[in-house]
Amino acid sequence: MSEVVVELFWRWLLIGALAFGGGQAALSLVERTVVADTGWLTPADLSTALAFAFMTPGPVLILAPFVGYRVAGVAGGLAAALGVFLIPWFLAAGSASLLRTATRRPWVRAFGRGAAPAVVALLVVSAFDIGRGAFVGWSTVVIAGAALVATARRVHPVLVLLVGALLGAVTGLLAA
Repeated sequence: MSEVVVELFWRWLLIGALAFGGGQAALSLVERTVVADTGWLTPADLSTALAFAFMTPGPVLILAPFVGYRVAGVAGGLAAALGVFLIPWFLAAGSASLLRTATRRPWVRAFGRGAAPAVVALLVVSAFDIGRGAFVGWSTVVIAGAALVATARRVHPVLVLLVGALLGAVTGLLAA
C-alpha cells in the first residue's frame, strides 16, 4: 500500500474523529489538511469541491473520497472514505442507546449551550477561508450576493447551488 494512501486514511480518520457538531464544523480542519498542510488541493479546487459536495447530504463525508481519489485514485478514495467514516460509525453505534438518557442530564445540555457558539465561530472561520478561494472576480461576488438573498428568502439550497453553478458556467464561458 502506498505511503500517500496510508496518509489519506490517517488524516481523514482524524478529521472524522474531530468533526463534532457536524461536518461543517470540521471545514477549517479539512481546509488546513488538504490545502495548507499537504497541498493536495488548491483553495479554488477546495471551493469547487465543496460547492459540489454541498449538493449532497453529508458534504464533508462526500468530500473525503473525492480528495482521496484526486490524490491517489481509487485506493486513495477508499482509504479517505474509510478513514472519515470509521470513528463516527463506531461512536454512533456505541452511543445510540445512551443518547436518550444522556440528553436529559443538565451537564449535557450545558455542554451543548457552550459548544453551539464555538461551532458557529468555526463555521465563520471556514466561510472566510473558503471565500478567499471562491471570490475570483466581480461575477462571483454577484453570484454570492444573489445566493445569500435567495437563501434568506428560503429558496431551496439545491436550487441555489444549481443556479449558482449555471451562472458560474455562463460567466466563465463569457469571460473565455
